Amino acid sequence: MVSILLTAWREEGSIDKVIKCICDPEYSGISNDYELILGCPDEETYQAALNTVKELGIEDKFVYVKDPKKGKPLALNMMMDQAKGDIYIFTDGDVWFEKDAVKHLMRHLENPEVFAVTGRPVSADSENNMMGYFGHLLSDAAHHKRSIDLTTEPAGKSLAFVKKRLFFPVSGYIYATRKFEHRFPEDCLVDDAYISYVIFNEGKRIEYEPEAIVYVKYPTTLSDYFKQKKRSVGGYMQLWKYGVIKPETKTRTFWRELEYFWFPIKYAKNFKQLIWSILLYPIRLWLWIEIYWERKILNKDFEKTWVRIESTK
Repeated sequence: MVSILLTAWREEGSIDKVIKCICDPEYSGISNDYELILGCPDEETYQAALNTVKELGIEDKFVYVKDPKKGKPLALNMMMDQAKGDIYIFTDGDVWFEKDAVKHLMRHLENPEVFAVTGRPVSADSENNMMGYFGHLLSDAAHHKRSIDLTTEPAGKSLAFVKKRLFFPVSGYIYATRKFEHRFPEDCLVDDAYISYVIFNEGKRIEYEPEAIVYVKYPTTLSDYFKQKKRSVGGYMQLWKYGVIKPETKTRTFWRELEYFWFPIKYAKNFKQLIWSILLYPIRLWLWIEIYWERKILNKDFEKTWVRIESTK
């Protein structure tokens, strides 16, 4: 059985789309032997999900876990405690999958040597403005890095200065794993990175499937961009206290980011995009300064770092 673990909060406007694109076998390629577990704290999202479940006629496959609104890691732990499947698919309530995304993921898990597989986040925003362009550039950079580290046929070899390593974290927007007994620390800011390190440290294989596409809305304002990135990038600093990062598996550091120094310039397709690419350098530098200040100097805790990013909904 496959357990779909869907976390959401105040996403009554988008939950319908993600449920349909996963639970429709003709669209997603999922087998009939699955359950949909929704973890959310608000009644509006739950009711919207329930209406979709009834429309699809899959009430017998639906499980609702009342999220106590104490953070996504706790919600995931509660959902896994309820899950009956031997395969988990993780995703969020504000994204949607491309056709056959689930089928592409599951194909990797037919190999008993593979423990986890992640898909490819693609920006759903327009490239015609700066923030939309940033979303496309950064998601495509992550695709490039996963292609190098997690596949046997890396793309973009023209960037020869990017070192191939044996590890890169899964994307929380779309990944599948075999059942595991580990649970997430309740203050964890980057649950997807945490479980990636745990899996890798146990000697288990993680693969990448670029055809398993998930569409994601990225921040539309610089303010929201900084809020999101301080949580996701800064969360990697937090992982050191759990003892899961090793020197050879560091993935989110200022110095590792320098491997992609020329990526924004090469990525630009016209003069306007070139200007935006150049602007990204001081923005990313300031981001790292703020992360260091908040995490190393101020020691901001989980509750103050995790904030909802409204412009991505």
